[in-house]
Amino acid sequence: MEHLQSERDGNLSILTLARGKANALNHALVEELCGAVAAAAVDDSVRGLVLASGRPRFFCSGFDIREVFAYDRDGMAAFFGRFIDLYESLYRFPKPVVAALSGHTFAGGAILAIACDFRIMADGDFGFALNEINLGLSLSPTMRGMLVNAAGLVAAREVMLLGNPLTPARALEIGLVRELAPAEQVRERAIACARLLAAKPPAAYREIKRSLQEFGGGEDTPSDRTTLSRFLDMWFSAEARAAREAVAARV
Repeated sequence: MEHLQSERDGNLSILTLARGKANALNHALVEELCGAVAAAAVDDSVRGLVLASGRPRFFCSGFDIREVFAYDRDGMAAFFGRFIDLYESLYRFPKPVVAALSGHTFAGGAILAIACDFRIMADGDFGFALNEINLGLSLSPTMRGMLVNAAGLVAAREVMLLGNPLTPARALEIGLVRELAPAEQVRERAIACARLLAAKPPAAYREIKRSLQEFGGGEDTPSDRTTLSRFLDMWFSAEARAAREAVAARV
């Protein structure tokens, strides 16, 4: 794989994002992640999954501005459709999933993080933001459900409507992350958390995880692919175009 490193640590699968300086998501990286997550899901020797970063100061900056912002409607439909497949497969992964947030975690990167069961975040000058509102976008039904499941409705309201980066301390305060650690220790703390969860009886873990998701975006919730056209309408609206142009100009 070009943008993703896959390794084993005992019965854990460790997937490490390794694209550019900030792990910006493009079609190739999303495809690699989809394949790796699907393989781990059906591998009986894998008891847990850790999603990490191989880049200093970044877990994931979100979508690749230069590539994704240039997609036409068909290109965006193909890309975002596979992104839906990715975060839904992480959210409904039948085993423990822990995110090692060793740096900034924004937009699409934050979506991947909230799809995981637990998040360990670096304590430092980093931000966590679901800033879709600032881009003229709304979170899809499953995204909203994942966020509520991760942090509760009151915190989800703050995250979605303000769109401002949360400090690590604030992310911990609202329950979005399980613990903070120095950046150089985040990966090992996430592995330790995943190892603890992987030692639980797997059938019981799977059933409890499924039952908790009934409160937001569970397996009975239709896939966000059913609302893809609505997202595309919003993405290509004048308001969202103007917001993306402003972001691209700053970059």
